Amino acid sequence: MKSPNNRSFILTGIVTIIDWLTFNAVLFLCYMFNIWPYFDNHVLVFSDMFVANISYLISLFFVGITLHDRHSTPVSVLRNTSRTAVLFIMVNAAVLGMAHLVVPGFWRSLFVAAVVFGFVGVERMLARNLFKKIRGMGKTSISTVIIGYGYMVERVTDVMFDPWNGYNLLGIFSSDKIDDKYNRLGNTEDAMEWLENNNVDEIYISANVYDDDEIKPLQKLCFRRMIRMYYIPKSYSTQYRKTYLVEMGNAYVMALYNEPLMSVRQRIKKRVFDILFSLLFLLLMFPWVFIIVTAITKLTMPGPIFFRQRRTGYDGKDFWCYKFRSMKVNSDSDKVQATLDDPRVTKWGSFMRHTNIDELPQFINVLLGDMSIVGPRPHMLAHTEYYSGKIGEYMIRHYVKPGITGWAQTNGERGETKVVDDMARRVEKDIWYIEHWSFWLDIQIILKTIKDMLMGDKKAY
Repeated sequence: MKSPNNRSFILTGIVTIIDWLTFNAVLFLCYMFNIWPYFDNHVLVFSDMFVANISYLISLFFVGITLHDRHSTPVSVLRNTSRTAVLFIMVNAAVLGMAHLVVPGFWRSLFVAAVVFGFVGVERMLARNLFKKIRGMGKTSISTVIIGYGYMVERVTDVMFDPWNGYNLLGIFSSDKIDDKYNRLGNTEDAMEWLENNNVDEIYISANVYDDDEIKPLQKLCFRRMIRMYYIPKSYSTQYRKTYLVEMGNAYVMALYNEPLMSVRQRIKKRVFDILFSLLFLLLMFPWVFIIVTAITKLTMPGPIFFRQRRTGYDGKDFWCYKFRSMKVNSDSDKVQATLDDPRVTKWGSFMRHTNIDELPQFINVLLGDMSIVGPRPHMLAHTEYYSGKIGEYMIRHYVKPGITGWAQTNGERGETKVVDDMARRVEKDIWYIEHWSFWLDIQIILKTIKDMLMGDKKAY
């Protein structure tokens, strides 16, 4: 019997090879037509082509390729290509920047990247259409059978009837009356005999068909025949929207929150990015920022350049959080949050807050492992103690490391929290980030933060 996993693995390999060949072919053409920045130096060209390939493979590792995915759309393919391009530019600039500090021909390199990924995007769209035609012909399709009937079953069949998704629905077993558009294979009790004598890749069972004892013989048959089994829920209730199965030894439990960063691989991916990004910033940009901030701060107010404060971090543990000092030295800094037109904030401090410059020393916290570049913002200990007693889900935001910037901050939740509801909205967005974390979401938040830094944020005071 064909394995859907094997088919997916083969398709992934084919797409990756086509992608890589297209990437290098266009890159070589850029060199041949003197578009490449170092066209007059053959050693540099092939050296940087090697770096470009490494950067491209790193980008593919983090972003992946989704054009062969059964549920991909033209928009998702182009979005995925754009993500790969952005990450490629960042990684390539980081590698070349660390090697040369000042990279000649940067803008031409950017143009080359745009040309290359323009062609890669076209290649991916053509490949996607090819896969769609192949699946429409029944090639690489997954044969399926459904046991049971109802509203949720109809939603599943809508997906299966789309040729692009690559499913071949052989029919439905149901003791109830079903729509004429479906091939009725028999009653639910006929399913066992049919499955014993026919080949099928996957079966989908409506949760209201069998009880626990009745399902066991069907499970054994599926194990023996290597048929994958899925359950279709009775209904889609927001009450259970976030629950998911977690393996616990030889048992399974339901978790209330989906946490992508529970995966060791995802945590490593995020940490590697944090280290590389913070090192790059601290080595190349922070010294200049520090000199400028120090000079202006010393001219505008007395006291130290840095401000440090105990804040609540990962797993509820507190740590020293570093900032450029934006306030006059005062005794309320650990208890009272900044307000609009706060007399403690200097004019220079207000500018730093509006542009987020005051947060830049937290890259040191990132390198030390206390923080991440993106995550829920760390709060003062006094605020943690207060709001944890007012908001039931408040402490969930500490399931991940706090960030220099975050989803809540880039979506309007900045500034003073005048009432508990203000903080509750912020916590809700923090939890959304924890549940929907992805590497690309972090990149989106970073780009939005850079935009806010350049434009200024009115809520930052």
